[in-house]
Amino acid sequence: MNATFRAESILRRLSGVFAAALFIGLAVISSLWFEQPPAGKGKASPETVFSADRAFDHLTHIAKAPHTPFMPEIENVRKYIVGQFAELGLEVEVEPFQAQMNRGNGYETVAMNNIIATLKGSEPGKALMLSAHYDSVAHGPGANDDGVAVASLIETARALKAQGKPLHDILFVITDGEEGGLLGAKAFWSASKFKDQVGLVANFEARGASGPSLMFQTSSGNGKLIREFAAIAPVPVSNSFLADIYRLMPNDTDLTISLREGIPGLNFAYVGSWDKYHSAEDTIENVSMATLQHHGENALAVASRFGAMDLGDLKEPDAEYFNLFGKLFYYPQSVNLPLTIVLTAAWFMLVGIYVKKRKARAGKIAGAVGAAFIGFLLSALLSWGFYELLSAMTSRIPNPFYHFSFLAITLLVHILLSSILRRGRSELEAVLAAACLFLMLTWIVTFLLPGACYLFAIPLLVHCIALAFLQGMQDPSAVLRRSWMTMILSAMPALLFATLFHLLFMAMPPLVNVACAMLFSLNLSMIEPFTRNIAGLFTRKTYPKNVAA
Repeated sequence: MNATFRAESILRRLSGVFAAALFIGLAVISSLWFEQPPAGKGKASPETVFSADRAFDHLTHIAKAPHTPFMPEIENVRKYIVGQFAELGLEVEVEPFQAQMNRGNGYETVAMNNIIATLKGSEPGKALMLSAHYDSVAHGPGANDDGVAVASLIETARALKAQGKPLHDILFVITDGEEGGLLGAKAFWSASKFKDQVGLVANFEARGASGPSLMFQTSSGNGKLIREFAAIAPVPVSNSFLADIYRLMPNDTDLTISLREGIPGLNFAYVGSWDKYHSAEDTIENVSMATLQHHGENALAVASRFGAMDLGDLKEPDAEYFNLFGKLFYYPQSVNLPLTIVLTAAWFMLVGIYVKKRKARAGKIAGAVGAAFIGFLLSALLSWGFYELLSAMTSRIPNPFYHFSFLAITLLVHILLSSILRRGRSELEAVLAAACLFLMLTWIVTFLLPGACYLFAIPLLVHCIALAFLQGMQDPSAVLRRSWMTMILSAMPALLFATLFHLLFMAMPPLVNVACAMLFSLNLSMIEPFTRNIAGLFTRKTYPKNVAA
């Protein structure tokens, strides 16, 4: 009888674990599915839409060979770009300038040229500027950095012409000497006769050879920019945390210079296959047609929308934003602090209610906070050790299995800790403790990295609502063990952090896996009843039928 009961208990628990794991897996896969760049469109596509095939034809001329400002090939590239814009009927000017550039054996003065092509609008007003650079590094033909962007802007100009005259002028500024220190952008914003016409800049870059076209940076006061971009982005892949991270990095693009001039702006780039970046492998053979299509669709969407707007006053309070299921969600960043205060009050109120009803113990909640912190530290230490081991064994570029192995280690740590430390504290106390950690992080990012607040505040809000619902239950811990409750508690963390991890895995060096393991550890703490159920499969502890997982 006991053996039969235990078998039934294990089967119920196993089915619950499987259902919850399947749900989490599907949530992650679905969120990443909507971030895939669209398939490249052929030359038979309507004239008013962007075609990757048409843009690729330009790229075969632009990225034949390396073309730094020192090389004769750059003149051929410049003549081709000028000729294509002129053939489309745009007004084209070449602005020469001189700058100091390091050739490898010291600095010397080099003659360079910026290309400015103007698509005239029907009314006067501030112009939209779409920018990219046409020089490459010395050891690669620059097919992705930044040939794809240049080809995309030529094709964008063609599609815009087919759509009809824009409301205001649109400037296509193709700069020289970007790889030498943003030299073309500096020259444009210091001396170009066009600089005072610009009301908004959209810059297009690359730091890889594949993946979605990310909108990874904005100017400050981006509320209106985000709202308008959300309305027209074909496949938006962007979040405010990414913008905060980039702000802390030493990297610069041509947009850096216009931002210093106080001009509003948006920055786009793709980062997959970053081993091709600034290398001899940055060739047209390593260009993704889907990425080219996405980059170009972003350029065309921005041009169509902002080319028809008054660009004189674009600044509004900053927005918190993130993409999910093919849409860009946003809300005022000013909501962060009030929301954090409300969540704090809600957490203390819930703890007070559960302690008063003797369904939770304050000391055990504090102990559970310590246990969650132990899991966090162990995950960090083991991930760091694993990273050092793999780094010593191979220098190969990480693949998806490499990334997954760090997350698997973290999951194993939490399963073992759930098995060892669960005695004496309930699932309810563990979830309240994890919510406390998320609450502390919400306070930290609200002031230090406000763009990351959504990552912690939204899952915490769901947890508080769920815990408020459970306070009317006779045994909240029993409900927390159920698979459907795991699905509710894991949905937002899985959706939001899956996108973040995916972008970090694509864009950052392998060491980022340690940081992702630490964040994953915090997420597992929020669904400890799930890891307890997994641990329970290997122990003799059983639950009555009415509280099975």
